[in-house]
Amino acid sequence: MASGQGPGPPGQDCGDSTPPSTSEVQVARDAEDVFRSYVFYRHQQEQEAEGAATPADPEMVSLPLEPNSVMGQVGRQLAIIGDDINRRYDVEFQTMLQHLQPTPQNASQYFIKIASSLFESGINWGRVVALLGFGYRLALHVYQHGLTGFLGHVTSFVADFMLKHCIARWIAQRGGWVAALDLGNGPIRNVLIALAVVLLGQYVVRRFWDP
Repeated sequence: MASGQGPGPPGQDCGDSTPPSTSEVQVARDAEDVFRSYVFYRHQQEQEAEGAATPADPEMVSLPLEPNSVMGQVGRQLAIIGDDINRRYDVEFQTMLQHLQPTPQNASQYFIKIASSLFESGINWGRVVALLGFGYRLALHVYQHGLTGFLGHVTSFVADFMLKHCIARWIAQRGGWVAALDLGNGPIRNVLIALAVVLLGQYVVRRFWDP
């Protein structure tokens, strides 16, 4: 199972001037398709579970997808695997965003800080799912506060962060995004939930923004 942890915080291994390999660049490009697919299925899950209680984001509902493509399947798989994290810890996500009050001007800065904290002790699939989940929640939060057309920016945040912080390298070394299709719903799900306790709690808020 391709769920091994990286050697350390991404910043430790990405500080050199070595240009990204072709495979890393491809993983980052594919990350946009994976994230869009993740967002579509994650939003679909929420709509089915909550209905009218959660207003639909037209952008997310109408995303241009190729559901039978490999990247489309990967996004769906990661959305399914991450469902327990979302259901158990989404309150913390929303509380964090309410506390930070992201805007188009500061959203990129907040995204990088929080994403960096997720990977500060290494890289694994649990943290990758957490990154996609945070990107989704950030895009939806901004939309629900009156700004449309921001999903594309968050998609770029995700892909750029993966390329610049060794996430794309880590995924490429494991065979690319297709490796995520081998993740099962047993032990790996338990690992993801355990990670969520640490990664998605309000410690991120306390660490960076509380007085």
